[in-house]
Amino acid sequence: MFSHEQLSSFCAVFDKGSFSAGARLLERDRSTIREHIHIMEDAIGVSLFVIDGRSAKPTETAYKLYPRAQVLVKQLKEFQLEAMASFEQEICSLNVFYDAMIPSGLIIFVEKAMTKQWPAIRVNWLQRSRQEALDGLVQGKGHLALMPIKNKVNTEREVVFTNLGVVRSGVYASPSSPLHQLQSVRLADLQLDKQYIAENHYASDLQASVISPHYHLVSSTEILISLLKDQGWVLLPLQTAKLYEEVGYIKRLEVEELINTVNFNICTFHSPAMESHPVISSLLTSVKDYAQSYLK
Repeated sequence: MFSHEQLSSFCAVFDKGSFSAGARLLERDRSTIREHIHIMEDAIGVSLFVIDGRSAKPTETAYKLYPRAQVLVKQLKEFQLEAMASFEQEICSLNVFYDAMIPSGLIIFVEKAMTKQWPAIRVNWLQRSRQEALDGLVQGKGHLALMPIKNKVNTEREVVFTNLGVVRSGVYASPSSPLHQLQSVRLADLQLDKQYIAENHYASDLQASVISPHYHLVSSTEILISLLKDQGWVLLPLQTAKLYEEVGYIKRLEVEELINTVNFNICTFHSPAMESHPVISSLLTSVKDYAQSYLK
């Protein structure tokens, strides 16, 4: 039977391509990592890596074992988190990480639901990148993350994934933008103009998030909207845009090649160690209730 440390060392060396890099990833000594690998090789009777200079190249056996080892390491970490959180934890505040793409309606809905069910608990809504959110969940700094879905479902972290549904987005510009004066707007017109992109949206590396080569990243949605007064355009969730459209700050552009909305799927991430807690359960339920009604 291989230990958690041995499997973690194997996966780290496989991922990073050397004993030294694997040791840095796990914050262990290189000699310890090498010892773990040697124990595994002695047990199975074949080499897992071929040393080429400073590199450790996986053998055919290593390629066969890696997917299963990766799953085992993740499950063992989840078990450890569950065991550490098995005692009742009192929650006084919740930290919910979210991406700029998350509709404001979802946040408002959950805030109201949690206030009604748990009026004494403070809910903090913290905008974070995907990597920051996942790190925060694993480190116990957050309770839930609302994020866009990337091309692969596997998070490679010790968190639980739930698909919520579709966020519909559209192209917007200032009402005075020259783009609104065109008889018809095409993607080529957008590519010639400046595109503003929410920083977290860009960091998620989503398909169709970048249309124009002249793009500028902005962290704050409020600043982004202010910049649109003078130039450029932006791709925004319809619910988020509605707030600014109603007061005349922006106006939607009808683009010839975009007959319908641009759609992105969003999901929740949370630690399996906390999902049985009644407060976290209520939080997840409120998010799912919104998704069933508005994210179809």
